[in-house]
Order: sequence, then structure tokens, then C-alpha cells
Amino acid sequence: MRRGPPHVPPLIGLGGSPKTTKDLKSPVSRLTSNNGNNKRSYSESPFMVYIVTLVLVACSIGLLSSFYLTAQLDQHDITAVAATGGAGNHHDPTTVHNAAAAAAAVAVQSQQETRKKKNVIPPKAATPTAIPFTTTPSLFTTVAAVRAEFDRRYGASAEGMKQDGLQQFGSVTDTAKRMITAAANRRPFVMAFAGYSVTVGRGNHLEQSFPFVLQRILEPVLKHSTLQIPSITTRNAAIGGIPSFPYGFCFEHFLGRDADVISWDYSMNEGQGAAVLESYLRQSQHQLPNRPMLILLDTNKRRCKTLQTYTNQGLLADALCVGMAKNVLDQELLDQLNESGYDDSQQPAGLQHWQEFGAPPQCPGRGSWHPKRMEHEFIGWIMALYFVQAVEEAQHILLSDPNWQLTYQDWTFQPRSLMPPSEAAALSMNETAVFPETLHDPPENDLAVTELLYGHAVPIGDRNNKSVYAMKQLSCRTNFMPAVDLDKVLPSVVVSGLAPGVTAENIMEVRSDAAYRSGWVLDVSKVERETKVKVERCGGLGYVDMKIALYGVPESGPLRLWLPLEGDRMDHHQEHDHGDDLTAKHWFDELIICEANEKRPPAACQLDSDLEYTVGGVVVESTKMIAGAGEYLKRKTCVHVGVPADAQITKLGNVQATDGSAISRETRIRLAGSDDAHDDQVGLVVDVKARGKISRDKGACCLSHIVWEQH
Repeated sequence: MRRGPPHVPPLIGLGGSPKTTKDLKSPVSRLTSNNGNNKRSYSESPFMVYIVTLVLVACSIGLLSSFYLTAQLDQHDITAVAATGGAGNHHDPTTVHNAAAAAAAVAVQSQQETRKKKNVIPPKAATPTAIPFTTTPSLFTTVAAVRAEFDRRYGASAEGMKQDGLQQFGSVTDTAKRMITAAANRRPFVMAFAGYSVTVGRGNHLEQSFPFVLQRILEPVLKHSTLQIPSITTRNAAIGGIPSFPYGFCFEHFLGRDADVISWDYSMNEGQGAAVLESYLRQSQHQLPNRPMLILLDTNKRRCKTLQTYTNQGLLADALCVGMAKNVLDQELLDQLNESGYDDSQQPAGLQHWQEFGAPPQCPGRGSWHPKRMEHEFIGWIMALYFVQAVEEAQHILLSDPNWQLTYQDWTFQPRSLMPPSEAAALSMNETAVFPETLHDPPENDLAVTELLYGHAVPIGDRNNKSVYAMKQLSCRTNFMPAVDLDKVLPSVVVSGLAPGVTAENIMEVRSDAAYRSGWVLDVSKVERETKVKVERCGGLGYVDMKIALYGVPESGPLRLWLPLEGDRMDHHQEHDHGDDLTAKHWFDELIICEANEKRPPAACQLDSDLEYTVGGVVVESTKMIAGAGEYLKRKTCVHVGVPADAQITKLGNVQATDGSAISRETRIRLAGSDDAHDDQVGLVVDVKARGKISRDKGACCLSHIVWEQH
């Protein structure tokens, strides 16, 4: 590790300001000149005077061009923010069951109304990072400018940051191919970041979080390269205080099917083990069609070794482990930067203002564990070094392949095959992701849960009874935000039992006891609502993450769900005719239900003991909380409900409310998820009812994620 010197003059660029005329030299001249070493002055030679004049004119033109580009970048509209998940994702927020979209619209409207009532002026975010490009928009000049700016920003610490800040696994060529594929299809390059409050950027504005820092550095590079990718879609889909599961059951909802790069933030929570990460990795490569690159904000040896092993085995194309300042900077320097009252004005630009959050002092989120504004820039710049290398590699590929647009139009990373072609062809389309035996011992759960998390054993011929592990189709419904898929939310599978008039459109209103007595309520916890109000008083800060869930007590009555069969083709047993087969286990494998991860009192509703589940017409006699995946503050948040052997499917045309009444056509369309609703669509009816002495005061029952696995 390298220690930055205690006294380094501020550097021109991003965050520094020139102190003397000498500092105003162009980046190239400052890197190449040898001022102080030549005994003879330039002015002593007429020829040199002529040369210097030409150089000064060229530098002036470059500086004006740089100013123009900077202005263009500052005015540039960031393609996608966390609220919408990016360009091209347009949804109607007025749709009744579209709870996530409605909540987003309401949050914005509520923030505006709060500002008017309280005369709150939303704080202005820091000016977006702008890169001082030269006049020639050539790829290598642009990439070189980013690298030079990194060195200027971090001074003597730069080399240590390069060595210790980034662990690269797999091939940067595959990352380059992802960019080329985006260019060939004339679409944005999509980066979707997941995690908890560190990634959200608590204490700062959302746009100051490291995902958007990375975007502001990388987007101009892509624009000025021969790739000519028009924009980067950046999604900061992190949610404060959430573990990697049940998040990892719902990648499409949070990150989008089009993600080229995804992440998770293990820098603070979830212990030192790597078993849960291994499931997160497998689920991501199965659920998302682009088999995205995986970035960990983490330096844990076991987790980083897991990425290395999977890339070495050809099961994951490209991955990174990225360190925070505590993992990268010299400890003595870091202690100095964090020392109260320390004057960091003489440090390099990237290490100045180190103790300052980006949001005003009265705003929430200023915990010591949350990175401040300049550390988010620090993380974004470290990541940028890898991605500009990928841009450089992409250029080499384009130069060597004149038909690159055809070559890479349909490119997707193909993992190494673990099965003979004849046996692989026998797998269903929903079992396309196949993995070897796990590297780490899975958490102790029922076999059915372990199979859902890591894959179902599939024997490989007669080779010493060896097996591979195939992932099956998972479906998920949740109202947690932010979200890309705004249709597959909890109300979209509710047949009956919701409290009338209590929707995401009025989510910030405190729910009444009368509402809870009239049905299950779409709600947030008291802490969640109070925190949101505090954030709104600061102008919103751009945050849209929110833990919206269904809450109920015994007086709420039964909640009926209908879970549709989804996926392209099911791997059914061949010995029976599935046209008239009503046995649910021939269509659905497992059912998991989770609660919102929040601080709950000890007497709060327990998913395994205070709820009664009826699945496919059969009362579930025994349920069990899931260990390892989905634990938060030492509380298990997901329960394995399962599918009873005698449970039966219900076709859409036969679905009824809990009182026996027929459902409307609008309800059928909502349940089917399409205007083209067919009565013979297969689904599974699930009834949930709170029992015992559960109350709102003690902690109502909460359903935040409904997850089911197809057979």
C-alpha cells in the first residue's frame, strides 16, 4: 500500500483548483515538460520561440474544446436514474395494481408538496464530474486522459490504489464484448448496481453515489470511441438495510433483464462466509439472459476467491472485487484524513474535502459507516480504470473484425458445458444454467430449499454417480423499490383480501386500525415512513428505495393469491398426461414467503408460527424458517412453505374469491399479466391468514416477497 504525502499541491481537474500560472498547463505539457532541468531558456532560441507559440495556440484550442465538452457533459441528462431503471422502460403509473410505479410517482409528488408547505429548498447536488479531454476525440487519447486524471487526482496514492483497489477475475475481453454487443444493437450499455445503504449513497445525494460517478467518467469515453455507444443506463437499485436474499430471488424486478453489469455490496453486512454469495452468483447467471458481469464492493478473501474459481472454471465471464478506502489507502494517511479538524487542502484533489457528506448537515444518513462524497468518487474512479481498459480492448476487436456488428449482434457469454451435448439437450429450457457442486457448504436447510438456492442435482451418465446442478425457473413478486419491472408486484397476484382504498398511491399516509380490520394493507413500517419524511424535508436527495409490503392481523381475514405458471417450457414427468393433470407438484416445486427486513420487536408476527397457509386447497402442516439466505439483524426473514403432495392447480377460469364469488374480467387480466388472459392458464391458489394474538402494536404479519419455483 502507498501513502500519500502530507503536503501535495492541489491539482487542476476534478475538485482541485490551480494555485499558480504553472498549474494551468495542459495535462500533456505537465506530464512531459522538464522545467527546472534545462539550463538554457526557451526564449534564447528564435526557433524555439516559434515552436512554443504553435504549442500555446494548440493548447488554447484544446482548452476551449475542453470547456465546451465540460459544458456539454454538465448539461447532459443522465440516461437513467434509479427511479425508472433507465431509458426505454415506460410504464403507466395510474394502473391500480402497478404499485411500484404509483409509489414512485407519489413519492415525487409528496416531496414537491412537502417543499411547498415547509418552504424547503431542495439542496443542489455537486456538479457532475467532467473529464478534460483533448481536442482530438480519438479513443486512446480519451482513455489516456482518464488515466492521467486518476493519477493527478490521487497523487502518490494512485499506484497503491491501482494495486490494492481492484481485483480482476476472468477476461476483460468479455467485458469489451459486452460493450460491442450494446454498440451492435445501438442500445445503451446497462450497469445495474445492487446493495444496501453504502451503495445507495446515504448521507449524500443519490447522484453522488459511486454508480453515477462511474457513469459520468465512462459515458464520454464510450461516446468518443468508435463504439459510439450513445449512453449508459445506470441503475442504482440498492435498498438501505437489505441482505442479498430475498433480493437475489428477484433480479429481473430490481435490476432488469437487460443488465450487462450487476453488483452486490458485501462491505459491511452478511458476515465473512461465501456460501450465500455463491447462490447469488448462480441465481444471477440463471435469471438474467445476458449472464452479466458481477462486481462485489468487497475484499473478503473467500468471496473474492469464489469469483476467481467460477471465472477460472469458465462459468462466469468477468468479475471484480473493489475495495473501499479502508481496504486501499495507507492506514496512517486514512487516519489523517479522518482526523477531526485536519486541513486536507494540501492533499491531491481526490483526497480533499474527505470528511464532507454531500447532503446538508440536517439530513439523515450521516453514519460513520457510510462513505462520504469523496469516497464515493474514490470508488467510482477505481472502477473506471477497469472499464476504460475494456473500452480499449473493444477498439482492438473492432479494428480486427470489419463485420463486428454482425459478429456481436447476438453475442452472449456461453459458460463451459458440464454435460455431454446429448444429456444437456434433455434439460428443459428453464434449466439452462448448470453448475458443479458448490464450493462452500450451503446453510443448513431442507433439501428443497438448498436445491432452489443452488440447483437440482442432475446425474451425468454413469460417471461415478457424479451430478451437475441445474437451476429452475423462479418467479417473484415484491413491492420493494426501486424497480425496473413495475408490473410484477404483490397486488398483481392478489385475488381477494386487500383493504379497499389503501394503495401505493397513498403509501405515505398512516394506515388506520379500521383499514387493517377491512383486509390486508399495503404499508411500510413506522421507521420506514418516518425516515422517508426526514429525507423529503431535505428535498428527497434523489432516493427512491422503499420497503413496501403487505401487512395483516387476524382481523384482516384471509388473503388469497393466485401464482401463475411462468417460463417457456416445464420439465414435467413423462409418465402422465399434463393436459388434465391437476397435481400441483407436477407444475410447481417450491414456495417461499419473506417479510420485510426491518427492526421488529420480539413479539412481532413470526412467518412460521403465526400464519396459516393453504396451498392448492391443502393446509400446510409444517413450515420452517430459512437459514443463511435472508437473515437480517439475526432474524430469519423467509419461510419455506412448500407445495403439499395433495395440492392441486387452479386454472384461471376457475379462480374464485375467498367468499366463493367469481372474479371480474379486470381481475383475470391483472392475474394473467396480460390483456390476452386465457381461462386455461395454470396457477396455484395460496391462502394466507394471520392467527393467534398478533396485533399492530406488537408487530403485524408482513409479506414482502412471494417466490415460487416451477417444476
